[in-house]
Amino acid sequence: MELRAPTSEVDHRHPALRSNTGMSFAELYARHAIASFDKQVYLEAMLGRKRWSFDAQRGTLIFEDAHDQELELAVQVLGTESDEDASWLWAWANPAAGLPARMLAAALELKALGEREAIPELSQAEVAFSPGVDAGRIAAVASGVCRAGCFYRAPYPGGAIFMLIKDAKFRRFVTRPLPRIKRILPMFLSDTPVDDAQAFYLHYLAFYRLTVKVDGQRVTATLGSAEPLVAVFDPPGRRLLSISGGDSPPSKMDVLRP
Repeated sequence: MELRAPTSEVDHRHPALRSNTGMSFAELYARHAIASFDKQVYLEAMLGRKRWSFDAQRGTLIFEDAHDQELELAVQVLGTESDEDASWLWAWANPAAGLPARMLAAALELKALGEREAIPELSQAEVAFSPGVDAGRIAAVASGVCRAGCFYRAPYPGGAIFMLIKDAKFRRFVTRPLPRIKRILPMFLSDTPVDDAQAFYLHYLAFYRLTVKVDGQRVTATLGSAEPLVAVFDPPGRRLLSISGGDSPPSKMDVLRP
């Protein structure tokens, strides 16, 4: 079976290429988890140890390095996590924060999706954490659904505020996607054990718009003249057994949008 990711958002030929409709929170997380993790790795490499500050009225995160050079990025506020009661509060449900309406657009977009598709994790004002739902997973889903560059966790005593970075100044340039996928997939699976690694991986390949061939638990991804990337999973597809190839550079630079 060969799959090619479409240019539009909707494709009913395969679950890895489906739209966000008709999906539970767990399915949304499976769709966006590894791509969002990839974005976070990119962010960490870009920012390093920069200090941060948040200008709520302007809607920007400001990062400053040891030489006082600043990088200012526009953000959307998603919500906050509470360490005390292990819960999430959506930003639209916290009027006391006094955030400008323009900074709540992404959170409200997710609320509308949650109401339309009966996903309580997105539509309820407060969400209690569980093994399958926490602030990081909510932010990962938001990053994917809202096509953000990435999310940012800004800690404070007793919790953290989560924001989406949506700014043209934060643009991911990935010139060799296959070697990056080869590196990121094992990193993600080591950091976040999942029940169906193969399904998560197919969603990740769809994010990179690759041509994919699935033969049982053997998944081959290709891009131009680059050496194919081959991942092999155990028979249920739950665990990655090996990933190889993908080491040849593509024929031309591939610049990816979030």
